[in-house]
Amino acid sequence: MNSKYRYLIPNGITFLSLTCGVISILLSANGNFVPAGTFILVSFVLDLFDGFSARMLKAGSEFGLQLDSLVDMVSLGVAPAVLVFKFVETEGVPMVFVWPVSVLVTLAGAYRLARFNLLPPKETGSKDSAGLTISSGGATIALAVLADIAVPDVVQIPDIWYIPFLLGISLLMVSKIAFPSFSWVFSNKLRVALLIVLFIITIALYSFFNAWFFWNNVYLGVSLARAGYKKFALRQLNYEQFG
Repeated sequence: MNSKYRYLIPNGITFLSLTCGVISILLSANGNFVPAGTFILVSFVLDLFDGFSARMLKAGSEFGLQLDSLVDMVSLGVAPAVLVFKFVETEGVPMVFVWPVSVLVTLAGAYRLARFNLLPPKETGSKDSAGLTISSGGATIALAVLADIAVPDVVQIPDIWYIPFLLGISLLMVSKIAFPSFSWVFSNKLRVALLIVLFIITIALYSFFNAWFFWNNVYLGVSLARAGYKKFALRQLNYEQFG
């Protein structure tokens, strides 16, 4: 492909992701929560593909990096905050508590992006990320709302618990906990096949959004347990070496 035009594909995907984010915000403002959350998830998937296409086409650029960060801030930072804010507002939760955490999760996402952009190239390409990415954080928030709506008779998150939930997502984004990249999660064919089978079984039991939300939380839980185990093992090693 002509070197001049190969950049159009990843940047075009990124702009499409931005379009999804803006549409999501407008839908949330009008109370259309399911399509609003769905557009956030589409943006999340597109965010995975723009980086993949840039690597495949060798079309990475400083412009693309900055554009990707700005789009992530809108589509996976602001849009999820607006979605959960408007959704909880309709559920009667005291808004005096919702306002601060809605702003906080957006600020945490901005901090996470800024820190990532300052990492040297070697660290940027690592298999682990330092802190929960804004993409995963935004997708988790959208999935929480969509799973809550998908099966009304099954309470996913009590409305008041959205407040500590958003606080928790914010803390994970600003933390330095190592979260494995999705490229690592899906790098093993046997692991991928097993995940697909388990995902289909979970969909059969509940719904698509419930299944995605469940396995997303499994990913978060395994990542935290993995980080805790590594920290414990390091302490034990230091203790054995230095007493």
